Order: sequence, then structure tokens, then C-alpha cells
Amino acid sequence: MGGAGSGRWGWHDKKSTVEECLTLNAGKLARDGVVAQSTGSGWLWWTNTATDERTASLGYSREIVDDRVVLRLRYTVTRRGDEAFDIDQAIVLQTTPSAVGGMRWWFTCPLLRRGKSCNRRVSKLYLPPGGRYYGCRHCYDLTYESCQESDKRVSFLRKHPEALMALFQGNVKDLPTSQLLLGLKAVSR
Repeated sequence: MGGAGSGRWGWHDKKSTVEECLTLNAGKLARDGVVAQSTGSGWLWWTNTATDERTASLGYSREIVDDRVVLRLRYTVTRRGDEAFDIDQAIVLQTTPSAVGGMRWWFTCPLLRRGKSCNRRVSKLYLPPGGRYYGCRHCYDLTYESCQESDKRVSFLRKHPEALMALFQGNVKDLPTSQLLLGLKAVSR
């Protein structure tokens, strides 16, 4: 029938996940003293936990501009073919009162989406593989790995509508033992 690649396998690409990205976490950076209500500068590093190898780094400085704290990031993105881009990205920080006292720090997403500034208040910013700038998961259309995993119990119920009906009617005892062993019992809890 169809030629090579005409089947459904690979008919869609999975979304990129936040787990694939370099992540800036405002709460953690505040606890580490990187985010503060004063000027300052330093370096951040990412390390591969399996090999303890340093995989990425960036320099930062904190500036006070019009009574707002701005975190300025400086880093280099290297593409395949060794094409390097020096990036200087300014990120405005926000605070809100914390329920337990003090204040909670947030990033203001600096990216443009569909020609408009995002300006979303977020706790994390991401730099996906192949990306140049840090932005929120909404701008990069990121998801979580756990959202892309399938649940065998749900697949089982899709293939066995009689089991789904029995579950809704509370007749789990009427199902064959083999269906219960496949995990339907766990679904009914």
C-alpha cells in the first residue's frame, strides 16, 4: 500500500519536556542568595548527577532598575557546527508576600510569544535544547515526562469496555480473575 513512512508510527512528535531543559528556579535561587533585593554578581553551574561533570554555566548580575530587581544572565549557546552565540538576557524579578512570612520571588517571563511580551509571573524558567533564551514552559510549549507516559490500566479499560461498565456499576466481583490480576482492582480503589 503506502510507501516508507506512511504508517501511523511516528505520526506526531512528542513535546519537549521540562526535564530536558536547563532550569532556573526562583525559590532555590533565593535560598542560595542569588536572588536578593540588592546588587551583586556570580556564577551558576549545572552538573550531570551521574558523572559529576559540569555541563553548563552562566554568569549573572543583579541590578536595581526603577525599584525593580533585574537578574542579568550572560552565557554562550553553542550550536551544532560550533556556531556560538553570546547571550545577554535581562529578567525582571517580582515578589509576593509568603503565607509563612517574608516574601516569595518570581521571574517575569522575558520572551515574546505571537508578537507580544509574555510577562507571565513564573517560579521557573527553562532553556530547552536548541533554545537561546530562558523562558516559561508556556512560551516553549513544554510538558512533563510523566504526562507522556501511558497508564496500562487505562489502556486495559479502553480495550475492554465490559470491564469499564462493571467498574462503573460496582460489579468488580463479576469480572474474570484474569482482568482483576491485570490491575483493574487497583483502578477501583
